[in-house]
Formats: sequence, structure tokens, C-alpha cells
Amino acid sequence: MTAHLSDNAYGKSRVRVTKVQREPAGRHELFEFDIDIQLRGGFDACYLSGDNTGVLPTDTMKNTVYALAAQHRIDSAEQFALLLSGHFAGHPQLPHLSGVRIDLRQARWKRVRDENGKEHPWAFVNGGTQPRTSRDERGRAGSPAAVWGGIEDLLLLKTTDSAFVNFVRDAYTTLPDASDRIFATAVRATWRYAPGEHDWNGAGDAIRAAMIGRFAGHKSLAVQQTLHAMGEAAMAARAAIAEIEIWMPNQHRIPTDLRPMGLENRNEVFVTTAEPFGLIGGTIRRT
Repeated sequence: MTAHLSDNAYGKSRVRVTKVQREPAGRHELFEFDIDIQLRGGFDACYLSGDNTGVLPTDTMKNTVYALAAQHRIDSAEQFALLLSGHFAGHPQLPHLSGVRIDLRQARWKRVRDENGKEHPWAFVNGGTQPRTSRDERGRAGSPAAVWGGIEDLLLLKTTDSAFVNFVRDAYTTLPDASDRIFATAVRATWRYAPGEHDWNGAGDAIRAAMIGRFAGHKSLAVQQTLHAMGEAAMAARAAIAEIEIWMPNQHRIPTDLRPMGLENRNEVFVTTAEPFGLIGGTIRRT
């Protein structure tokens, strides 16, 4: 049997950086990223014989994040991901590079507001989970970049307007029909932008708001149906996105049977479960 190296990739993961952008009049902008960098290309010699002459150290990749954050203004996660991928794609000492991938997660810091709603210039409160995400992929310098935006762990729950009935039943089915159930999920969505420059921050906010609004207002007959409706809402919110992939775990709340305790079941008390869970996914593309 002959074995050969068919593919390879290496890089630096979980590079964390905080950038305080000091604006005029004492106002500060805060960006906090968790970044993965991956390079692909002609690095075979390192794998096959330990020849490192064509290898950029992963420690250098980490330092590059800090250096570019120091030297450039940051406006959005997508813009910084593009800046990083462009740097590596055009690296003069990596002519054998064939591709770069940057994955970036942005922490949700929100500006503190006083009792009158006025924004504080430099104080922030954590916005919880739901990090914004960005992914950028490109080949060598001059090749077009493919840019994805996204959001993770968008926790949503509604207490009615959700059902699941008339499904396939076999010898192992014990699940009863549910005409009125709790619907809870943690949405992970990734959308691909059409080529060109876009209002990255505006698009991310609009897509997030559209998905939340559709989840709340949609009369759900299945998680799959609501996922599709949320994808349609996201596409309608921003013409800049060409497709969106959504994953939605069904975080079950199971009705508790209170009858053994002499109490009435009124669809009010539920057991919160973490595992196992249903996982529903789908991709909606613009036609």
C-alpha cells in the first residue's frame, strides 16, 4: 500500500484580542475577538521531512493579530477578518500558499446607558451570549474573498404558538402529539454575503432582528417550518446575503405529570432538559 499526504492545513486557534479605539471627545469603541487562522498550500515538506523553511510559525500568526489591530482602525468583525486574510494571502514569503481561512467570534459588549438613556462614553455591559461571527476565505493575493457573517447561541423561547403533530409512528414511537408546547432553541446562523463591500454591522443587526421577530410571530407546526420562515425573513432583511445556513437545537421542556401528587396538569410546569435534543438544520439560498 502506498500512502500520500492528500491535504494539509495548519494555523493558530483561539487568539484573543481586545481593542480599545479611542475616539475624539473621550468616546471609546470596544472590540473583543476570538480568532482562528488557518493556512493551506504547499507545506508538504514540513509534514514529510520536518523541513520548516516554508512554514510561518503559528506564534507569528498570533502576533500578526495584535500588530494589525494596533495599526488599523476596526469597524466590524468582517472588516478585521478581511484585513487578516488579505495580509496572509499577500505574504511575500509564502508564495506556496493556496488558501487562507479566518474564523472570528466577537463578544457582545453593549454601551452602558444612564437612567435617561444617554450612552456612557467608555463603560460597557456584557450582552450575554450570542457572539457575532465572521468567516473569510480566499486564495493568494488578488483572488476574491468569500465572506460569511453569523451569530451563535441566540437563545430564543416562546411559551405557545408551537405544535408538533401527525408525524411518522412506528413500534418504537412513544412521543404524543403536542398541539401547544414550549419552543426553546439556541440558534446558530451563518450567512454568505454577495461579493462587494457591505454595511457589515447594519446587516448583522438587521438579520438578527428579523430572525427574532419571525420566531416570535410565527405559528410553528414544526421546528423545520420555523427555521425556514426565519431564513426567509433574514433574506428579506438584507439583499446583501446570498444564502443563510441555520441550525436550531430543540431544547425540550417536557410537561411534568402532576397527577400522582393529586394535582391537575394545566400545561404550566415542565422539566427542563439539556440532553438529548433534536437538532434541525437547513440552508436557504436566494433564487
